[in-house]
Amino acid sequence: MFLRLLLGTSTIFLSLILGAFALAIVGYNWPDTLSTMLAWARDLKGVITSTGLDPKYNIWVELLLEERQLLFMFFTIAARIFLALLAAPFSSR
Repeated sequence: MFLRLLLGTSTIFLSLILGAFALAIVGYNWPDTLSTMLAWARDLKGVITSTGLDPKYNIWVELLLEERQLLFMFFTIAARIFLALLAAPFSSR
């Protein structure tokens, strides 16, 4: 049980680090691509904040959700998928 918890936590932590590293690599090697992805994140934020949510909730979404966070989440999820594919042959299930 403890090993499973430790393994799950370590993969989440590793995916955060790999996501940040991948974001930095894309930004350094392909700044135009990163700029385009940031524009997509800006558009996605617009879609999320224009859902017609009650203004007392929507204002918090607008304040707390940033384009950089969405972009970092994308890279973190991509790193998590990469780690899952990498670990799949070694999985017992």
